[in-house]
Amino acid sequence: MMKASELVRRHIDVAKNYKTVYMWGCFGAPVGENIIDEKSHQYPDWYTGGRVTYLRSLIGKVVYGFDCVNLTKGILWGWNGNKSAYYGGARYASNSVPDVSANGMIAKCYAVSGIGWDKLIPGEGLWMPGHWGMYIGDGLAVECTPIWDNGVQITAIQNIGTKAGYHARNWQKHGKLPWVEYDTIKIDEAVEEAKKTIRQKAGLTDGTIDYLAAYKYGDDLLKKLAKAMK
Repeated sequence: MMKASELVRRHIDVAKNYKTVYMWGCFGAPVGENIIDEKSHQYPDWYTGGRVTYLRSLIGKVVYGFDCVNLTKGILWGWNGNKSAYYGGARYASNSVPDVSANGMIAKCYAVSGIGWDKLIPGEGLWMPGHWGMYIGDGLAVECTPIWDNGVQITAIQNIGTKAGYHARNWQKHGKLPWVEYDTIKIDEAVEEAKKTIRQKAGLTDGTIDYLAAYKYGDDLLKKLAKAMK
């Protein structure tokens, strides 16, 4: 079972540190001729001429293909950015996580609600009909969508409020995944306190602090920095 803090970190890592593109039915495969051919035969209505031409232009550039719910599933299936592996290191339907659609994923969740957006816990899934995202804290989500940046990206949750520099989306429901251990309540409170200390003592901007937090072990780094500044 993956901890919610790790699930959040991995979603942010993909959004910030990898080149990605929206590909229907993909859960992290490096874009190549074989995966394009496989998915074109599987979903011919989506893989139209223009899309296929664009995807072929990405071959050799180490770009990873995801769709919305397959981003979360791919991470839970062990995706690690392995450019030599057909699915980027993910193992299909592993770790007891089934292959379900966005609508199927919210049906698997518990504590599902369409209210309480101000009480979201990092690591909760976000849903609207046919689309899926992941709450990462501070009113932000990671989602994979063909609009805006056409790939995995960080966006604002409009149910909470817009944020300068981020595209925003209204979601309909949120819920907790049954394969995730939700350790993020305690961790998020400690991290937010650390961020507050760093802002006050070092005068760093929110953008710089978020940049530090996005690195592996970023939460621990922030807490150590804040402790050293007290």
